[in-house]
Amino acid sequence: MLSVTVVVVFLAGLYRYTRNFELWTFEGHRQMQMQAGELRAAQVPLRQMGTTPVTLWRSKSRSAPAAYLVDFIYTRCPTICRALGDEYRQMQVQLETRRSVSPSLNAVHLVSISFDAEHDDADSLRAYAREHRINPALWTLAIPATASDTCTLMRSLKVIAIPDGQGGFVHNGDIHLLDASGRLRGLYDFDQWPQALAAAERLAATPPKTP
Repeated sequence: MLSVTVVVVFLAGLYRYTRNFELWTFEGHRQMQMQAGELRAAQVPLRQMGTTPVTLWRSKSRSAPAAYLVDFIYTRCPTICRALGDEYRQMQVQLETRRSVSPSLNAVHLVSISFDAEHDDADSLRAYAREHRINPALWTLAIPATASDTCTLMRSLKVIAIPDGQGGFVHNGDIHLLDASGRLRGLYDFDQWPQALAAAERLAATPPKTP
Protein backbone atom coordinates (compact mmCIF):
# COMPACT_ATOMS: atom_id res chain seq x y z
CA MET A 1 0.00 0.00 0.00
CA LEU A 2 2.85 2.35 0.86
CA SER A 3 4.54 1.61 -2.46
CA VAL A 4 1.35 2.42 -4.36
CA THR A 5 1.02 5.71 -2.49
CA VAL A 6 4.64 6.67 -3.30
CA VAL A 7 4.11 5.90 -6.99
CA VAL A 8 0.88 7.91 -7.10
CA VAL A 9 2.54 10.93 -5.42
CA PHE A 10 5.52 10.68 -7.78
CA LEU A 11 3.33 10.51 -10.88
CA ALA A 12 1.18 13.39 -9.67
CA GLY A 13 4.26 15.54 -9.16
CA LEU A 14 5.69 14.51 -12.52
CA TYR A 15 2.37 15.27 -14.23
CA ARG A 16 2.35 18.73 -12.70
CA TYR A 17 6.01 19.53 -13.43
CA THR A 18 5.90 18.30 -17.03
CA ARG A 19 2.64 20.10 -17.89
CA ASN A 20 0.53 16.96 -18.44
CA PHE A 21 3.65 14.89 -19.30
CA GLU A 22 4.34 17.14 -22.31
CA LEU A 23 7.67 18.47 -21.02
CA TRP A 24 10.22 15.79 -20.31
CA THR A 25 13.38 17.87 -20.65
CA PHE A 26 14.84 20.80 -18.77
CA GLU A 27 14.97 22.83 -21.97
CA GLY A 28 11.29 22.17 -22.61
CA HIS A 29 10.44 23.43 -19.14
CA ARG A 30 12.62 26.50 -19.71
CA GLN A 31 10.81 27.21 -22.98
CA MET A 32 7.49 27.10 -21.16
CA GLN A 33 8.74 29.49 -18.46
CA MET A 34 9.99 31.89 -21.16
CA GLN A 35 6.65 31.85 -22.97
CA ALA A 36 4.93 32.64 -19.68
CA GLY A 37 7.25 35.64 -19.18
CA GLU A 38 8.72 34.13 -16.02
CA LEU A 39 12.43 34.43 -16.87
CA ARG A 40 14.31 37.73 -16.57
CA ALA A 41 18.06 38.17 -16.49
CA ALA A 42 19.37 39.45 -13.18
CA GLN A 43 21.25 42.73 -13.51
CA VAL A 44 24.72 42.01 -12.13
CA PRO A 45 28.03 43.87 -12.55
CA LEU A 46 30.09 42.51 -15.45
CA ARG A 47 33.87 42.78 -15.66
CA GLN A 48 35.31 43.37 -19.09
CA MET A 49 39.01 43.54 -19.95
CA GLY A 50 40.41 45.47 -17.02
CA THR A 51 37.77 48.19 -17.16
CA THR A 52 35.24 49.33 -14.60
CA PRO A 53 32.38 46.81 -14.24
CA VAL A 54 29.34 47.55 -16.36
CA THR A 55 25.67 46.62 -16.05
CA LEU A 56 23.37 45.81 -18.94
CA TRP A 57 19.60 45.87 -19.52
CA ARG A 58 17.13 47.70 -17.28
CA SER A 59 18.87 50.95 -18.24
CA LYS A 60 16.84 54.17 -18.22
CA SER A 61 19.06 55.78 -20.83
CA ARG A 62 17.31 56.59 -24.11
CA SER A 63 20.40 55.44 -26.01
CA ALA A 64 20.40 52.00 -24.36
CA PRO A 65 19.83 49.02 -26.67
CA ALA A 66 16.27 47.75 -27.03
CA ALA A 67 17.33 44.12 -27.53
CA TYR A 68 20.24 41.95 -26.44
CA LEU A 69 21.50 38.67 -27.89
CA VAL A 70 23.30 36.87 -25.08
CA ASP A 71 25.32 33.67 -25.02
CA PHE A 72 27.23 31.96 -22.18
CA ILE A 73 30.72 30.70 -22.95
CA TYR A 74 34.17 29.93 -21.61
CA THR A 75 37.14 30.96 -23.70
CA ARG A 76 38.94 27.58 -23.54
CA CYS A 77 35.96 25.77 -25.07
CA PRO A 78 37.09 24.11 -28.33
CA THR A 79 33.64 23.32 -29.73
CA ILE A 80 30.32 25.11 -29.35
CA CYS A 81 31.79 28.32 -27.91
CA ARG A 82 34.07 28.62 -30.95
CA ALA A 83 31.08 28.19 -33.22
CA LEU A 84 29.14 30.80 -31.25
CA GLY A 85 32.08 33.20 -31.46
CA ASP A 86 32.20 32.84 -35.25
CA GLU A 87 28.45 33.35 -35.51
CA TYR A 88 28.51 36.38 -33.25
CA ARG A 89 31.24 37.76 -35.48
CA GLN A 90 28.90 37.37 -38.47
CA MET A 91 26.10 39.12 -36.58
CA GLN A 92 28.51 41.92 -35.68
CA VAL A 93 29.41 42.38 -39.35
CA GLN A 94 25.73 42.72 -40.22
CA LEU A 95 25.16 45.22 -37.41
CA GLU A 96 28.23 47.23 -38.55
CA THR A 97 26.76 47.38 -42.06
CA ARG A 98 23.46 48.65 -40.71
CA ARG A 99 25.21 51.32 -38.62
CA SER A 100 27.18 52.50 -41.65
CA VAL A 101 23.81 53.31 -43.26
CA SER A 102 22.29 54.75 -40.07
CA PRO A 103 25.06 55.82 -37.61
CA SER A 104 22.57 56.43 -34.81
CA LEU A 105 21.30 52.85 -34.95
CA ASN A 106 22.23 51.04 -31.75
CA ALA A 107 19.09 49.04 -31.05
CA VAL A 108 20.59 45.53 -30.90
CA HIS A 109 23.61 44.65 -28.76
CA LEU A 110 25.57 41.39 -28.66
CA VAL A 111 26.71 40.01 -25.29
CA SER A 112 29.00 37.05 -24.54
CA ILE A 113 29.32 36.17 -20.86
CA SER A 114 31.94 33.79 -19.50
CA PHE A 115 31.07 31.60 -16.51
CA ASP A 116 34.63 30.28 -16.04
CA ALA A 117 35.97 32.58 -13.31
CA GLU A 118 38.87 30.24 -12.53
CA HIS A 119 40.47 30.62 -15.95
CA ASP A 120 38.91 33.57 -17.79
CA ASP A 121 40.90 36.54 -16.54
CA ALA A 122 41.35 39.84 -18.38
CA ASP A 123 44.12 38.40 -20.60
CA SER A 124 41.93 35.47 -21.66
CA LEU A 125 39.08 37.80 -22.51
CA ARG A 126 41.43 40.06 -24.49
CA ALA A 127 42.72 37.08 -26.48
CA TYR A 128 39.17 35.95 -27.27
CA ALA A 129 38.23 39.50 -28.26
CA ARG A 130 41.22 39.75 -30.62
CA GLU A 131 40.47 36.36 -32.18
CA HIS A 132 36.89 37.34 -32.97
CA ARG A 133 37.64 41.01 -33.67
CA ILE A 134 35.09 42.23 -31.17
CA ASN A 135 33.83 45.78 -31.59
CA PRO A 136 32.91 46.89 -28.03
CA ALA A 137 30.33 49.32 -29.40
CA LEU A 138 28.32 46.36 -30.70
CA TRP A 139 29.51 43.36 -28.73
CA THR A 140 30.23 43.15 -24.99
CA LEU A 141 32.51 40.35 -23.76
CA ALA A 142 32.56 40.08 -19.98
CA ILE A 143 32.42 37.90 -16.88
CA PRO A 144 30.29 38.55 -13.77
CA ALA A 145 32.22 40.37 -11.06
CA THR A 146 31.94 37.55 -8.51
CA ALA A 147 31.12 33.84 -8.42
CA SER A 148 27.90 34.74 -6.65
CA ASP A 149 26.98 37.14 -9.47
CA THR A 150 27.62 34.34 -11.98
CA CYS A 151 25.29 31.98 -10.14
CA THR A 152 22.63 34.68 -9.79
CA LEU A 153 22.66 35.54 -13.50
CA MET A 154 22.75 31.96 -14.75
CA ARG A 155 20.04 30.86 -12.32
CA SER A 156 17.78 33.72 -13.41
CA LEU A 157 17.83 32.42 -17.00
CA LYS A 158 18.02 28.74 -16.03
CA VAL A 159 21.43 28.35 -17.72
CA ILE A 160 23.37 25.25 -16.69
CA ALA A 161 27.13 24.59 -16.87
CA ILE A 162 28.35 21.24 -15.52
CA PRO A 163 32.05 20.25 -15.30
CA ASP A 164 32.72 17.49 -17.83
CA GLY A 165 35.49 15.85 -15.81
CA GLN A 166 38.13 16.83 -18.39
CA GLY A 167 38.60 20.46 -17.44
CA GLY A 168 35.73 21.80 -19.51
CA PHE A 169 31.97 22.14 -19.20
CA VAL A 170 28.76 20.79 -20.62
CA HIS A 171 26.48 23.81 -20.93
CA ASN A 172 23.57 25.45 -22.73
CA GLY A 173 24.62 26.64 -26.17
CA ASP A 174 21.56 28.80 -26.80
CA ILE A 175 21.39 32.39 -27.97
CA HIS A 176 19.14 34.27 -25.55
CA LEU A 177 17.06 37.19 -26.83
CA LEU A 178 16.43 39.70 -24.04
CA ASP A 179 14.41 42.89 -24.18
CA ALA A 180 15.51 46.17 -22.62
CA SER A 181 14.26 45.05 -19.19
CA GLY A 182 16.20 41.79 -19.35
CA ARG A 183 13.13 39.61 -19.92
CA LEU A 184 13.85 36.48 -21.95
CA ARG A 185 11.90 36.81 -25.21
CA GLY A 186 13.43 34.06 -27.34
CA LEU A 187 15.75 31.04 -27.30
CA TYR A 188 17.67 29.96 -30.39
CA ASP A 189 20.05 27.10 -31.08
CA PHE A 190 23.60 28.27 -31.74
CA ASP A 191 23.23 27.70 -35.48
CA GLN A 192 20.00 29.75 -35.64
CA TRP A 193 21.81 33.08 -35.37
CA PRO A 194 20.13 34.57 -38.52
CA GLN A 195 16.72 33.93 -36.95
CA ALA A 196 17.93 35.28 -33.60
CA LEU A 197 19.24 38.48 -35.19
CA ALA A 198 16.04 38.97 -37.21
CA ALA A 199 13.93 38.49 -34.07
CA ALA A 200 16.10 40.97 -32.14
CA GLU A 201 15.69 43.58 -34.85
CA ARG A 202 11.92 43.06 -34.89
CA LEU A 203 11.84 43.42 -31.11
CA ALA A 204 13.97 46.57 -31.25
CA ALA A 205 11.66 48.07 -33.87
CA THR A 206 8.55 47.49 -31.76
CA PRO A 207 7.46 50.67 -29.96
CA PRO A 208 7.52 50.21 -26.16
CA LYS A 209 4.13 49.82 -24.54
CA THR A 210 2.88 52.80 -22.62
CA PRO A 211 1.92 52.12 -18.99
